[in-house]
Amino acid sequence: MSGAHPNQPYEDERRQGERENTDVATALQDGVEYPGEEYPTKTAKGMEDLNSPDEGDLYDFERYDPQINIDREDEIRAERLKRRRVPTNVFQKYFSYIVPYGGLLSTGLNLASSSIGAGIIALPSAFYASGIIMSIIYMVVIAYLTIYSYYLLGQVGHKTGLRNYEQLVRTLMGPGADYFLAFCMWFLSFGAEVSYAISLKDVLTAFLEDSDSSPEFFRNIWGQRLLTFIVWLCVMLPLCLPKEINTLRYFSCVAVLFIIFFVVCMVVHSAQNGLRQHPRPEIKMVNTGNTAIAGLATFIFAFLSQLNAYECYAELYKPSPLRLTLGASVGVAIVFVLYLFAGLFGYLDFGPDMTGSALKMYNPVKDPLMGVGYGGILFKLCVGYGLHMIPVRDAIYHCIHVDVHTIAWWKNACVCTSMAVLSLIAGLFIPSINVVFGLVGGFSGGFIGFIYPSLLMMYAGNWTFSSVGWFHYFSTYLLLIVGVIGVVWGTASSIYGEI
Repeated sequence: MSGAHPNQPYEDERRQGERENTDVATALQDGVEYPGEEYPTKTAKGMEDLNSPDEGDLYDFERYDPQINIDREDEIRAERLKRRRVPTNVFQKYFSYIVPYGGLLSTGLNLASSSIGAGIIALPSAFYASGIIMSIIYMVVIAYLTIYSYYLLGQVGHKTGLRNYEQLVRTLMGPGADYFLAFCMWFLSFGAEVSYAISLKDVLTAFLEDSDSSPEFFRNIWGQRLLTFIVWLCVMLPLCLPKEINTLRYFSCVAVLFIIFFVVCMVVHSAQNGLRQHPRPEIKMVNTGNTAIAGLATFIFAFLSQLNAYECYAELYKPSPLRLTLGASVGVAIVFVLYLFAGLFGYLDFGPDMTGSALKMYNPVKDPLMGVGYGGILFKLCVGYGLHMIPVRDAIYHCIHVDVHTIAWWKNACVCTSMAVLSLIAGLFIPSINVVFGLVGGFSGGFIGFIYPSLLMMYAGNWTFSSVGWFHYFSTYLLLIVGVIGVVWGTASSIYGEI
C-alpha cells in the first residue's frame, strides 16, 4: 500500500479552487461588460474561443475561418439592435410604428437628411448651367449610380464584416489609401462648412438690403460681414464644440421639414411670378461647354451621402446589401423629388438671372411666406454647421491617431474652433457658393461616392465578368468612369470658370 503524498492536502485545495474559478468564469461568461462596449459580449452559438494561443494551428483556415469573426460581429450587432428597437417611452412606442429603429424608412430618412443641405439653393443655377434636359439626365444618372454605390458598399461590408469606410479602404487597398480618403472627407465636410457660412451671409444680406429700416452700415459689405460674424459666434460656433451632438439629430429632422417648406415656397413663387412674366425668361433645354460640366459637379455634391453609408448599415435591422440598397433608394427618391422641384422651378422663375445662390433672388421682407422659408433655412444652416464639424475633426483625428472620446475637451474645442474660424474666413470672402460646390463636389464627391466604392468592389476579390455578370460588371465600371469625369472635368471646369 502506497503512502499519502506529503503535499496532497495542498493539491486537493488547489484543484478545488480551480474548479470554483472555472464555475464562476462559466457563469459570468455571457454577462461580462468590456470597457468601451455598451452591450454585453457573448460567444456566438456554435463558435469556440479562438483567442487561446496554445490551441490549434493559426494557419488552419477551416478552424480560423474569417467568416467566424464576421458571424460573431453580426450577432453582436443584432443583439444591440434588438434592444434598441424596444421602445422606452410612449412617444417611441407609437413613433416606431411609422419609423421603426433600423427600418428601411428610417435609413432612407437618415440618408436624405445627410444629403439635403445648402446644396439645394445652388440647384437652380445648376439647371441654368446645364439646361433643363441635361440637368434631368444628370440627376437620373447620378441618382441611379448613388443607389448602386450603396449596393457595392453593402457587398464589400458583407464580405469583410467591416462597418467603417476608412478601415475598409485601409484593409483592401493598403495603408495610405485611408489617409487620402480621410482628406477627401475632410475637404468635403470643410467645403460644406464654408457653404453654410456663405449661405448665412446671403440670408442676412437678403433681410438687410430689402428692409427700409436697416442702418446704412449694415447695407455695405463690411456691416454684413460683421453681422454674419456675430451670428456665427453666438449660434454656430457653440454647436461645434461638444464632442458628441446626438441631440442635434432631432433638430436636423425639423430642419429637413423647413427645407421642404422652402421648396414649396419656391414652387409657389415661380407660379405667381416667373411663369406669368411677359416676355417669359429665356430657358435653355440643353447647354454645352465648361458650364454644363460645372453643373455636373454641383449635382454630384447635392446627392452625396455615402460617407454615412456604414453607420446606417450597422444600425439596419436584418442588415444585408439588399436592404441597404432599398433604404438608400428611399433616401435618394426623397432627395430627387425635392431637387427636381427646387432646381426646375427656381430656374423657370428667374431664367438666365439665376447664376448663383437662390437666396439672393427672393425678397423675404415683402414676401412673408418666403420670409418664413428663409427663417427655416437659417435654422438648417446653424444645425448643419454643427453636424458637419464632426467629420471634419474625425478626419483630422484619424490621421494623427487620436480618439475623440479620450482627448481632453479643451483640445477638441481648439481643433474645432480653428476649423470653424477658417471656414468663416473663407465664407466671408469667397464671392460665390457655386465655386465651393464645384470644387468640393467634383473632387471629393467623385472619390467618396463613385471611385472608392467601385475600386473596393474590385479589390474585395472574385471580380471577373463571369462571376459578377454583365450588369454588375458594366455598372461598376460606369460608376468608376463617372467618378473620374467628376474629379477631372468637374474640378477643372470650376477652376476655369473663375479664371
